[in-house]
Amino acid sequence: MPSRLPLAAVALLVAACGDNLHDPADAAPGEADAPPPTDGQSATCQATIREVPLQPGTHFPPGKHLEWTSNPPATGPHYSVWAKWSRSYAEAIPRGYWVHNLEHGGVLLLHHCPGGCADDVAALEALAASLDADPKCTAPRRTRTIVTPDPELPADVRIAAAAWGWTYTAPCLDVASLRAFVAAHYAHAPEDTCAEGGFPLE
Repeated sequence: MPSRLPLAAVALLVAACGDNLHDPADAAPGEADAPPPTDGQSATCQATIREVPLQPGTHFPPGKHLEWTSNPPATGPHYSVWAKWSRSYAEAIPRGYWVHNLEHGGVLLLHHCPGGCADDVAALEALAASLDADPKCTAPRRTRTIVTPDPELPADVRIAAAAWGWTYTAPCLDVASLRAFVAAHYAHAPEDTCAEGGFPLE
């Protein structure tokens, strides 16, 4: 069963990372390159942001095989139950759960590191913990974010994020562009709620 790591306990400092919002008007429709890193990351860590054509958010029972039009998924079918908010999971959450979180305005912070990437995971947790509290969330929920491994990401994607209708993929971690993605797409979805999910059972 996935385990919980307390986001608030992460001691990394990310407040110095800028919120350089990227204007997608300068890129091809539906795709934008993230701005150059400003937090000390390598300039070669170029993220790709794509808009995904929206599909109906049809509900299916947990365990049902589902398919999506993007990787990571950002819209479309999902399970009738969603994952619990404001957590970092040690084991991958099945995508059918967290696509439902996206429909509720959440942002998923994803990592794909077969050999392990503890520093990157800690940085993702720190980013989530540093976000302003969501007024629609009640304790112990703080924000509509989740950090989880995703072994189904493409082999060349180490760090990814998903929001309803949008994806972010990168071969490495750039906190500044990832923070900008969260700021641009948080709470922009058909169902604007921070109601607690039912997965995992505890």
